[in-house]
Amino acid sequence: MTETTYDVVVVGGGPAGATAAHELARRGRSVLLLDRAWRVKPCGGAVPPQLLTDFEVPESLLVARINEARMISPKGKNVDIPVGEGFVGMVDRDVYDEWLRARAASAGADRRTGAFVRREHDADGVARVVYTDGRSRHGEERSVRARYIIGADGALSQVARQCIPRADEGKFVFAYHEIVESPTVDSDAFAHDRCDVYYQSPLSPDFYAWIFPHGKTTSIGTGSLQKGFSLKGSVARLREATGLDQARTIRTEGAPIPLHPLPIWDDGR
Repeated sequence: MTETTYDVVVVGGGPAGATAAHELARRGRSVLLLDRAWRVKPCGGAVPPQLLTDFEVPESLLVARINEARMISPKGKNVDIPVGEGFVGMVDRDVYDEWLRARAASAGADRRTGAFVRREHDADGVARVVYTDGRSRHGEERSVRARYIIGADGALSQVARQCIPRADEGKFVFAYHEIVESPTVDSDAFAHDRCDVYYQSPLSPDFYAWIFPHGKTTSIGTGSLQKGFSLKGSVARLREATGLDQARTIRTEGAPIPLHPLPIWDDGR
């Protein structure tokens, strides 16, 4: 059976991967967008004004408009910063990411649900992407040929670890958030049109904590590079301090987030 050959196989269907697939497909390249089964990672879901324009995000995807950001210093001082021109659009990542993937497909990209397993080379030296259907990397294997591979599969990218030397040296924080029902009225500690960012060591010794409104729901989360730091305990303290401890918890999520790009040049150094 002859394998399908694509100009580009994009592994990972988050905002980066789905956008790459869309841009390549609309320029006439043959693209396969390979993404694992549905899952949501912790994310504040804030899209800055310029990116709303660049990504052509439709109004229907916005669950809230943020006009101000509040920064809370280590000493507890509040600094309120207006957004200025425009507003920050808040999106729910499960809906937003699927819209990006569907947009890539409408531009001509093929979509498949599957988990990347490994990269190989055939007898002609062309790369083969081996994957399994669904979420697990254990299952019946399938493969396609690819002239190029884009690894957009997250902080623990299997593509990077197999294709790029020292890829496992990258540092990341582990993030955790709780989606809760938003309060019906604003207070000093919470406003529906304001994002709050906390730079306080009890909430995170090396990252930050946040409260991001999403209309009817709110994301309350934190992250840390420090092993042993209780992310759940931090979120519990933040909820109690802001009066959000009584809000109904809808779901919780956790995942690693890269701190910075790998310091590796194209010559491998």
